[in-house]
This record gives sequence, structure tokens and C-alpha cells, in this order.
Amino acid sequence: MDKKNTFLGVICIVAGIGFMFWQAKQVEQQREQQLLNAPVAVEPSESSTPADAVMAPGAPSDTAGNESILGLLAKDVVDEAEAAVQVTVATVEEQTVELANDFIEVDFTTRGGAIRTVSFLQTKRGERDDYIFNDEGLLPALSLSLNDGGKMHEVALDYAIESRTYDSITFVLDSGDGLVIRRTYTLSSGDEDHDPYSIRHTTTFSNNGSAPKSLATIYLNLGTARPISKNPLPTYLTVGYFDGEDADFVAINKLTGGKGFLGIGASDPKDEIKKDAVIQWASVKNQFFAGVLSSETAGSELYIYPVKGEDALASADPALVGISGSAGYKIGTLAAGETETLNFDFYVGPKEFKRLQAMGNEQDRVMQFGFLSFISKLLLAFMYAIHSVVPSWGWSIVIMTICIKTIFWPLTAKASRSQKRMAKIQAPMAELKEKYKDNPQRIQQETLKLFKEHQVNPVAGCLPMLVQMPIFLGLFYMLRTASELRHEPFLWVTDLSQPDTLMEIAGFPINILPLIMGATMFLQMSMMPVNPSADPAQQKIFKFLPFIFLIFLYNFSSGLVLYWTCQNILTIVQQKIINNQPDQPLKPVAAAAAPAKGKGGAPRTKPRKK
Repeated sequence: MDKKNTFLGVICIVAGIGFMFWQAKQVEQQREQQLLNAPVAVEPSESSTPADAVMAPGAPSDTAGNESILGLLAKDVVDEAEAAVQVTVATVEEQTVELANDFIEVDFTTRGGAIRTVSFLQTKRGERDDYIFNDEGLLPALSLSLNDGGKMHEVALDYAIESRTYDSITFVLDSGDGLVIRRTYTLSSGDEDHDPYSIRHTTTFSNNGSAPKSLATIYLNLGTARPISKNPLPTYLTVGYFDGEDADFVAINKLTGGKGFLGIGASDPKDEIKKDAVIQWASVKNQFFAGVLSSETAGSELYIYPVKGEDALASADPALVGISGSAGYKIGTLAAGETETLNFDFYVGPKEFKRLQAMGNEQDRVMQFGFLSFISKLLLAFMYAIHSVVPSWGWSIVIMTICIKTIFWPLTAKASRSQKRMAKIQAPMAELKEKYKDNPQRIQQETLKLFKEHQVNPVAGCLPMLVQMPIFLGLFYMLRTASELRHEPFLWVTDLSQPDTLMEIAGFPINILPLIMGATMFLQMSMMPVNPSADPAQQKIFKFLPFIFLIFLYNFSSGLVLYWTCQNILTIVQQKIINNQPDQPLKPVAAAAAPAKGKGGAPRTKPRKK
């Protein structure tokens, strides 16, 4: 019977793992098919420079009285009825201007008077990073758009450069009928009040004409974020917002759709998702970088789009699909001679918790630490403190693991000693099962009595795991998107934010650290005394846990696997010490006092008071 249960357990585990791989393959094939069926953007002529305009099919028209604004759109428009991206051909040659500080290099464009790309100069161990924000973006970041009959168009593609200094630039656009749009960008020098990754931006609408101008709602594009890793999780690529109380994030799979799990949670692809909410800040991000747009003027709408670049369409690679969004701010009507100004802070940089926290207004929620955010923040602060003394993130993780293990050492040691005493009662337990094999209730009573006599806690073996799981989950949410680990080496690991792949055999990556983790976990569990009350088949299935953890963590960041491996090694050392120690004498178990007996063996009773 035991062999049969063990065989069925193994079959279930193998089938479960096989189903996970099959399900992942099905999702990947579906996303590839979606990309293959996606409409191809119209190619502009060689003599012109393209500037995209987003289409929002479900958006309401807010352009009544906006003829002067819409007149600023390029006259030559190539209209594709089914295209998700509409290409407009500009009439003036594009000009670009580059501004930089020690941390970012920003490429500005006269197309919309906005940001074409942002490059990061120090995020790759003090070197220029290979990731570029808004590369092949849907629109220039912070470009202005408005609704026109249900379609969102980029407003006024061609700006003029009004002024430029070493750290700022101003674009201006004159509609010809009195409306003037002026856009100023200033890079921070990294003082105490402004983060070096923050770009201060001002857009001013001035009505110099004699008639009112209706601007309704103006939309600012957040830029386009694309995935960094080869196999990104959907939660890595999101557009989100904060309404003053809660933060909400829309992941890329909400736009690309999916089959769900056994049909549960299946969804169709979407061209856009609209959110009506108070928007104190809005963000677009991938695993390690984020663009966060904040303003004292609250926004009212947020549109979210998938971005299928030319490379994605050519190769049908889901990893190349990006995400973008546009935040709407109500301007209303400008009277003659009136001016309306919107001020913004646009953080474009690595997802470093300390930087985002210093920006204020709970912008650190961009990290998405999950329901154990308190533990994640506490562990991250602890790791920062260690790193300030030991300038290695790998050794900081090791030292942090040792400290955590030291704190919980007494608790886990007590549980291990209780498990050790279990080994002594295996023979009596077997006798009880044989003696009362026809009386399960009596077996249970005698087993509990045996546990009490030998001071054994039957659930002691689960206690260390229960203590570790909140910490493990907190570290999981913290380390999976911590940009501090990006490109950080440790021993043979070249990047703690990625798997430590040394080679590939037939396309399968060989990751050494997860293999060490699985081996140490197997050794740790083999050293643990067996619970005599557990079902033998369950015990054998329980031994497959190291293999399950190996599969689960095989392609996760090396930083997380490093923590779990160190935890296993320290547990093995602790168990070895406890197993070599002499058994502690058991405390006598107090027996219940028997009632005193009177003459004739009857219990003595107190005389009744008269």
C-alpha cells in the first residue's frame, strides 16, 4: 500500500510540473499569435520623420471648441482604420537636443516638445546602461495629446526651441490665433531637494487672443517601458497610479490577454484600458526602471496601451512587447488673456526604494512589495545598513541571512531538539499501532500520552518553515525587482538580479546556485528526525519538496536563491550541532493527584457541616 501511495504521489508531482510547463507554453504561443496578427504600422516616406498618434477607440470626445488646437496637427495624415497606431507625417524637420547630468542623458525632440529617450549613465556598475527608456516608444514621453471624436491625437507635432541652457530647455508653439503653448524642462543637479533622476517640467497654455479657448482635457504620455529579462513576469511590466489612498497597477497581460488557468481568468486582448480616478502620480515601469509623473494638480483619467514595436512584429517575441500610458489633466476654458500652468516632476530612473521614498507621496509603492510590504521594507533597510559597511550586495545578503538565522536560532533549536526526541519513540509507536490496530481511537489516545511523557511536539518540524516563509516571501518581493542587485557580481555570479547561467545545453540553462540550493535542502531534510505519527507515503512525498523548490526557483534571481541556500547551510550546521549534543534530561511530568481513600477503599469525603 505504501509503495502504491508513493507511486501515485510521484505521478501527481510529475504531472503537476508537466502541466505548468505545458500551460506556460500555451500562453507563450497565444501571445506570439497575437503579435503575428497585430496590425503593422504604416511606413512613412524616407523624406519625412514619423510621429505617432495614439488611438483610443472608446474615449469620449472632449474637443468641442478645440478647432485651434486640432489645426496644429499635421495636415498629411495616413489614416488606417484598423491600425492600433496611427502614423502622421510631420511638415517640419525634427530637431533634437541633448541635456545630461552625471546620472541621466535626456534626448529632447521638437516633435511635441517632449522627451524622445532617456539613457542611464551609472546604473551598470557606474557605466552607461544598455537599457534606454522610451526606446521605440509609442510617443515622445510627456508629449501632449487630446481626444478627437474618440481618437487620441498628439497635439502640435512641431515646436520651436525658444531657449536652452546647460541644464534646461524651453519649447514654444504658436497656433497663430492667439494660443501659445510653452514647455520647459530642467534637469536636476542632484541637490538635497531634487533627485538627479528627476526632471522638472512645466507646460503653460496662454490665450493671447480675443476669444476664449476651450482646452478640455490634455493628456501627457508617460513614455514606453519594455521588458529587460528574457522571461519577464507580467507584474514586471505595468502602468499604475496613486489616488491618495491606494495604488493600482495594470499588468501587461491585462492588455495582451491569456487563457487563464484551466479557462479560469481567461481574457481577450485589448487595445487600451481606461481608468477614471484621482491621479496624484502615474507610473510606467518594467522590472528595474520606472517613469513616475507627479503633480500638485490631480489628474482625472489614465489610458493604458500595449506597444508592439517593429522588432516585436518581425520576430513575434512576447518579450519585446512594451507598455505605455497617458494621464489626463483637465484644463477647461481659457478666457482671453488668461494663462494656465501645469507643473510636474518626472522621475525616470532605477527602482531604488530609498530614492522613490524620498520623492514623497508614497511613490515607493511603485516597488510593488505586495501584502508583506512591511517585512520587505524592513529587510531592505537592514540590507542597506549592512551594505554601507560591506560594499558588496552578495555578501550583504549572506550577512543578513546569518543575522536572521541567529535571531531565530533559539526557536529553531528548540524545535530541532523536540524532533530529535521523536526518534526515540518510533519503536513504542510501532508497538502501539500493532497492539491497537483495530482501535484507531485508542491509538490516538496512547500516542498523545506517549508524546506527553517524552515531551515531544508533533508539529515542531513545521515551525521553522512557518517562521521562514514570511521572511522568504518578503525577500522574494524585495529582491525580484531591486535594481541595486542589477549587474552586481558575487563569486561566479555575474548578475545577482538574474539566474547564474554558466552555459546552455540544447537550449536548457545550467544554473549552479539553484542546484546547490536543492542539494543542501535535500541534505537538511534528510537530517531531520522522522515524525513517527506521519503517514509513510506522506513522508516520502515530503522528501520531494527540495525538487519542487528547485523547479520553482531555478530561473529566479540569484540574490533570492543565495539567501535560501545560505539558510539551508546554516540549518544543516545547527542540526549537526544538536544531533551531536547529549540528550537533555526530561522534566518529570506531574501526575494528577489521586483522591484519598477511606476505610474499605471508598474515597474519603469531608464531614458534612451541620
